[in-house]
Amino acid sequence: MITKQHGMVSLSIVSVLLIASLLFSLASSKQVYYQIKRAQNTILERQAFWNAEGGLECAFTELKQKNIKPTESAFSHVCNDLAPSPALMINSYPAVGEHTEYQLISRYSSDGSIQEINKSIGYGGGGVLSTIETSASIELTGSQHFVPNKTEDKASDGKYKCKSVVSGGTVNYVASISGTDEHFFTVDSTTSAHGGGGLGAPSFECNSAYLSNLFDPAKPPSAFSITPVKGGDILENETVDVFKALFNKDISEHASVREDIKNDTVGIVIGDNALDKTSGGWIKNCHTKVDNAYKNGKRRIWIDGNCALTGAIFGTAIESNNDEAVQLIVFNGVLFTKAVTYFNGILYQYVSTSLDVLTAWENLFNESTDIGVLPGSFLQSHLTADYDQMPFLAEGSVYIDGGVGIDAIGRTIKINGSIIPSYNKGKVTKHSTQLKWEKGSWHDF
Repeated sequence: MITKQHGMVSLSIVSVLLIASLLFSLASSKQVYYQIKRAQNTILERQAFWNAEGGLECAFTELKQKNIKPTESAFSHVCNDLAPSPALMINSYPAVGEHTEYQLISRYSSDGSIQEINKSIGYGGGGVLSTIETSASIELTGSQHFVPNKTEDKASDGKYKCKSVVSGGTVNYVASISGTDEHFFTVDSTTSAHGGGGLGAPSFECNSAYLSNLFDPAKPPSAFSITPVKGGDILENETVDVFKALFNKDISEHASVREDIKNDTVGIVIGDNALDKTSGGWIKNCHTKVDNAYKNGKRRIWIDGNCALTGAIFGTAIESNNDEAVQLIVFNGVLFTKAVTYFNGILYQYVSTSLDVLTAWENLFNESTDIGVLPGSFLQSHLTADYDQMPFLAEGSVYIDGGVGIDAIGRTIKINGSIIPSYNKGKVTKHSTQLKWEKGSWHDF
């Protein structure tokens, strides 16, 4: 009997231990299952995060390579195709309009895991947004056909609100004494029969309120029987800072831009040696130095001081692509161009308020042998105090594809000749950094 009782006790103990072991195993299995599911969810969340971040990087790369803003139609959102639709979505805020800063938003959703990342991107160094942009006033003489920037803005009729000239002062047309059939004319696809740019007639159409035709009413062009029209493509008395627009820096930081150009493999600084200048600050044979620089593959050319240019020193045609675009900078000097014929890129000039421009023009005649270029529209005897306000003069025939930007507050730039400039954003921004991650992104180390 005692043996049987011992057997029952042993059996009960074993049963309890087995049950306890089973319960412990069940609890452990549940914990392991929970940990596995938690790990799986963490993996899915991290995958969603990295997919969203990858989409953000991809979108940034597309914007940078195309040199566009996220509100422009050229932004194809091609990065959305990197993941099964509609798992990855790329958006921006603000969603419309021209701005200098945007929130780029990347949202990834899959298998119940959702991750949304947004970072700030900033635009600077976008360059001029019209064919000519200057803080100075503008005096036009001769025959000019301007192909404007069509812009991204459209009027109610679906046609573009084009921009050809932005001035910090006024824009005036002054006919020459002996010239005929002279006028300033804004060219779009509807007026291509009358004129076009260096690459031919433009394909876009401007709203009629954004087309100009300036001439002397006493000497109207033979092709027109209308009164002069200054359209919305010409903006006057605007606040203009071209240096800031080009380089996203204040003019006080010009030394860093100069150094950047000097150290660039396609960059060069001309005029940094005082022995290469005349007593009036003109670079001796500046046109020859620039010509040699261009032939040696230099495409970012910084000029310290006054410079006179002439001839086909920037090639013999308007290029169909942006590869050979030039960034020409004349810093704190007078610029005189005479029949330069072709220019691809951005021409920028800075003139301080203290620069003695009249003395510079007088010196152009006094030391013409060393300088090598003389104006054809006036003589030294014609120089008056008014010329102190004219730091830029373009004479003769020239095709420009890109843009012109001049910081010369309180001055007047003069264009006198057959000038046919076309706005080309790609050539304007060829050597400028336009897009960057703003402070606060993971690139802000």
